[in-house]
Amino acid sequence: MTSWTVGAYQFDANANRLHGRGSEVVLEPKASALLAYFCEHPGRNIGRDELLQAVWHGQVVSDNSINRVIVLLRKALGDDQRVRQYIATVPKVGYRLIATVSAVDEVQAPPGSATPPWRGVAGAALLVAILAAVLLPQFARTPSTPAVRAIVPLSRLAVTQSNAAQAHDRKALLYTANDGRYNRIYWVAAPGEVPQPISAPGGDADFATWAHDDAFVVYQFYDGERCEFHRLPRTQFGTAAAEVIYECVPGSYSELSLSPDDSALYFLERPTSAAPYAAYALALDRGTKRRLSQPVAQGYGNHYLDVHPRRGTLLLLSDHLPGKTSVFELDPASDSFNLLSAFDYGLDSAIWSHRDGAIVHPSQHPSYQLLETSLSTQQSSVIVSDSRRIASPKRMQSLDEDYLFTSYLYNRDIEIGETSGAGLNSAVMDYLPALSHDGQRLAFVSKRAGYSQIWIYEQSSGQLSAIEPRDEGRRYHDLVWAADGSRLLANTNTGVLVYAVIDEGFQLLHEVAFELPTYAVSWHDGQALAFSHYENGRWRAHQHRLDTGQNIALDERWAFAMEHDGQTLYLDQSLTAFVAEEAVPALGRCANPVWRYQLRWRSDGTHLYCHASDAPGDLLRFDRQFSSTRLTDAVERYEFFSVAAGKLANTYVASSHSDIMRTSTPE
Repeated sequence: MTSWTVGAYQFDANANRLHGRGSEVVLEPKASALLAYFCEHPGRNIGRDELLQAVWHGQVVSDNSINRVIVLLRKALGDDQRVRQYIATVPKVGYRLIATVSAVDEVQAPPGSATPPWRGVAGAALLVAILAAVLLPQFARTPSTPAVRAIVPLSRLAVTQSNAAQAHDRKALLYTANDGRYNRIYWVAAPGEVPQPISAPGGDADFATWAHDDAFVVYQFYDGERCEFHRLPRTQFGTAAAEVIYECVPGSYSELSLSPDDSALYFLERPTSAAPYAAYALALDRGTKRRLSQPVAQGYGNHYLDVHPRRGTLLLLSDHLPGKTSVFELDPASDSFNLLSAFDYGLDSAIWSHRDGAIVHPSQHPSYQLLETSLSTQQSSVIVSDSRRIASPKRMQSLDEDYLFTSYLYNRDIEIGETSGAGLNSAVMDYLPALSHDGQRLAFVSKRAGYSQIWIYEQSSGQLSAIEPRDEGRRYHDLVWAADGSRLLANTNTGVLVYAVIDEGFQLLHEVAFELPTYAVSWHDGQALAFSHYENGRWRAHQHRLDTGQNIALDERWAFAMEHDGQTLYLDQSLTAFVAEEAVPALGRCANPVWRYQLRWRSDGTHLYCHASDAPGDLLRFDRQFSSTRLTDAVERYEFFSVAAGKLANTYVASSHSDIMRTSTPE
C-alpha cells in the first residue's frame, strides 16, 4: 500500500505528496520514505537503528540526517511541539507515529497544483539545494577501507604551524606560524634548513601559494585596518618588501590558488564579515578582478577552492544548507559551473585528488581522518587516520599519491571565578560555558567523547554528566539558559535545539532547522527565541515562537534583539543599541557584539556585560542606568564567557599543538 490517510492529511508515497488543511506539500524523497514506514507501523516505537536499516537501507549517516528529516516531517504536518499529534519522540528509543492512520486505494492530487518556484535568485538557490539533496546521493557514509598510509612529520617545531605549501622543486616549504604576536609566513629552503620569515612584519599573513615555476609566492596580509594580497619573488625572500597586488575586503579570509599558467589568481571574498563568500579571478598582468560564474552564494557561501593542476578548473565548496556542503566544478574558460556531489555534513576544505575523478578532504567534524571520495562511485576511503584533528590538505608536488596536511590539537579549559573546577576540564576542547541564572549549573561543550557534546556540571556536587543522545558531526555555536533555568538552548550549524530539564535530566524539547545560518540566538521571552539572519546585504532580527512554531520577522530597523532586565534590547544596522525606542550611546563602547554566530553581550538579569572595544580582554559591566564598570583582563581576547549570581565563567587556551604532516605511501 502506498497511500494513507494520516490524521488530517492524505499521503501519496508514490508522488511524495502530502495534502490537507487547504494546502499541499511535496516531500523530499527521504521524508516521504520515512513517513511511509511510519504509516506501515503506526503506534509502534521505532528505534533509530531500525529507521537506518529500513529507510536509509543500512547506509551509515549521522544522527543529524534523521533529525533533519523528522523536523521536515513535523513541519509539513504542522505538528505542535507542545503536544505532539503526529510524531512523538520516545526518549532513549526513537519515534512513534501517534496519529490515526488508515490505508486508501489512491490519493488524488488536487487540481491547479502550484508550479515549483525555480525563478529568481531564491528559486535558483532552492533548485541547487534540491538537486544537491535529491538528484545526487548524499555523502554520509563511514569510509569503507582501512587506513593504508603512514604519517610522517614534515615540519614539527615548538610553535604551531599550519597551511603548508610545498614548492614544485619538492625541497622548499612555506607554512604559517606565530612569532609571538603575529602569524607570519615562514620559508624552509630545504629539509633541515632553519625557517626564515618572509611575510611583511606588523600584521598577520596566511594562505601562501607557489607559482608553478616556483619563481614567486602570493599570500594574504591583514592587520585589522587593511587586507592585501602580496606577491614576493623567491629571489627576494627576506631581503625586500612584497608587492601589493590587490586590496581585499577586511574580514575576508581566503585560500589562494594560481591558474596553471600563473596568469590568474583565484580567491574568495565577501563584502562584509557576515555576507556569503563568492569566488573571483584576478588577472595578474592587468590587476583586474572578475566574479566567476558559480552557484548562488547564500549563508556562509562559496567558501573553499582549489585549482586542478592540469585542467585549470576549480573545485568549489558551497554550503547549500547550514551544515551541508555541495561540491562544484567551475570552469573559468567557459564561465560555467556544474554540480559534482553533495555531502550530508559540512566540509571546511577539499582538494582535487592526484587521481582523476576524486577529491580529498578531512572527514566529518571533528575530522580525525583524511578521506578520498570518488565522484563516480560516491564511496569514501581512508587515506590516513590521526590521533589529532586534520585540516588544510594539499597535494605534494610529485607524481605519487601523497598529501600534506595540518595535524592539530587545541585544548581549551573553563574557569569559574579563579578556579578551573576539579574534574570539570578534559585534555581536549571544553568551551562555550553557560551558567544558569542561579549560578548552580554550568553547561558547556566538550570533545572529550571524540565529538562535540553538551555537558552539565553541577557546582554544588561536582557531578558531571552529558546530554544525550549522541550526536556526532554537529558543531555548537552558543549555549544560553532560560531565566528560570528550566530550559537550555543551543545554536548549532544545523539549527537551534531547546532542551527541557525534566526530573534532573535533559530532554530535547524543540528543534528548529533554518535555511540560512542563524546568528545571535537568545531568549526573547518565556515562549520565544530571538535570532538573526544575514540576507540581501543586511541583518534582520526575528522571533521564533516555541508555542506555535512560527517565525516572525521583527521591525526591519532591528538587526539583533536580546532580553535584558525584563525588557528587549535592540540593535539597529549600525549596531546602535536601543531600549524602549531610546538609544543607549554608552553601549557604543562595546566591541562588535556578534562573533562567530554568537551575540557576545551577556545579561545576568540586572547587569549587562560586553567586551570593551579598546581592550577586548576587558569586560564592561553596565547597571540599569547603563553606567559602566571596567573588569580588567577578565577574559582572553574575544573569548566566550558567561555571568550569573556574581560568578564569571570563561574559556582560555590551555595548550595548542599544530604540525605539518605528510602521508607516506607504502612501497
